[in-house]
Amino acid sequence: MCEVPVHDLEVVNVQNYETFAHPIILLKGTIGNPCTYAKLKVVSSQNQPIPCSSTIEGKNGGTSEPSSVANFRLILRLNAGQNDIDLVCCGGKKSLTLFYTKAASRYTVVPLYIICAGHTGHYQSYENDEENDCAGACRKITLSIELLQCLYAEKLHETGFGRKTFTVGSSCVPFRSALDWGRSSTMKEGELWQHFASELVQCKQYDLSRVKLVAFLSSTHFEGISDGDYSYENIRKKTTGHVALGGGGLALFGTGCLYTWPATLEAVCDAFTSRRPIDCDKLLDDSNYRRTYGGCYATTLGSVCHEMGHTFDLGHTPDSSIMGDGLDGIDSVFVGSSGRPGVTNVAGPRRLIETRPRGPAGRLTQLKRPGDVFRQRMESKCNDGIFFALNSAVTLSYHRWFNQSIEASCDNNSAPLHYDHGTRTINSIDSPIVLVELRLTTNGMMQKCWTFPQAKCPTSFTLPKLPTLVDRTLFAMNAAGNIMKVDLSSINLEINQ
Repeated sequence: MCEVPVHDLEVVNVQNYETFAHPIILLKGTIGNPCTYAKLKVVSSQNQPIPCSSTIEGKNGGTSEPSSVANFRLILRLNAGQNDIDLVCCGGKKSLTLFYTKAASRYTVVPLYIICAGHTGHYQSYENDEENDCAGACRKITLSIELLQCLYAEKLHETGFGRKTFTVGSSCVPFRSALDWGRSSTMKEGELWQHFASELVQCKQYDLSRVKLVAFLSSTHFEGISDGDYSYENIRKKTTGHVALGGGGLALFGTGCLYTWPATLEAVCDAFTSRRPIDCDKLLDDSNYRRTYGGCYATTLGSVCHEMGHTFDLGHTPDSSIMGDGLDGIDSVFVGSSGRPGVTNVAGPRRLIETRPRGPAGRLTQLKRPGDVFRQRMESKCNDGIFFALNSAVTLSYHRWFNQSIEASCDNNSAPLHYDHGTRTINSIDSPIVLVELRLTTNGMMQKCWTFPQAKCPTSFTLPKLPTLVDRTLFAMNAAGNIMKVDLSSINLEINQ
């Protein structure tokens, strides 16, 4: 029984009467004078319970020294329109009125569950998994895509760009592929991506000029470990149908770890914090060596977040951001340090992926970065260790999938951005330039970047002389959301011929 007369509840990341364009939201706040029994719940104005998932850090463990404040994170789903809710913890209460209005965007993200010909549609899982069917898989996928919708909004908000995010066009649905299940098991991840990208274009079910597809292959299979070698390389060798690739209009993933994903909102925080060990002899472990269900969910959801970023035209960044090597600690966004006992404000283990540029280190050039934007960016890095680098955040902020008001000028076959290789000058016809990047062509790694204060965005920009154009791609974006990509290596070849 709680002996503290009143718990003071404060929400620090959301204002009263705020409006959201996505249904699942994250509330972060503090509980004053927390007790051992502190537990959060959400009720409506009619005192009806509202489904939610929460964690509380720093509860008073019953010592004589009073604990002044505990941090909480709470995930809940808003209904369309006005939501009058009360956050309740023992004797404390915080009332909020929040609004949800779904974005009326022409550009959407649609999740799919791909079932190859001859496959049952059941993903690989532990015995007696009651969710292991097509409908259960789709529920899990839909929920996690909505969580990422929330994450993108929060991370852009923390970087100073407001809660912009993508619009989910529909719940996850099955897609029956003509590809034979047996044939798919012999294909590498690049081949699988190419095949399904072509098949989805040819079926004409989706307008891929306005839809990004996030697809999951049901038939991923792990044969198990019998030789005692639990290295990531050996696990990959013993897995078929494993893929994590994103670009263009498709992000494609395997389902080898879908057994660790939650199917309901109430189970989300427990899924992230689960210490249940993975039976690595039988089930795929893609947890970056954490070998727990929670670690596996965090790593695989982080991978989805990262690869979706590529479909939104984000390149790699040479840092610990979401588009760098910081995708494994994505659980800390939703549960703070609760998922990592004894660790505070640290993103945790990182996936070993090639994000460091070859040659000179990647460099970011900011022309007179506003002080408040710099402060917000540093706060986002310290908040939970998960963040978008500034160039990634700028790209998302102006991307047409994140702006329902943008009318894409490319729809009428115009060319709003031009590059003159003779003068090395980028010209924007109808709106100012907001971002210029040089990326490695081979792996999309950002080498150098220019961003501009909003009030001083130019309509033309001249690149400095470069020591080499080999393996370099020019990426430029204007405020209308138009994007230009130029392979500078091919231009260099034309000049030298």
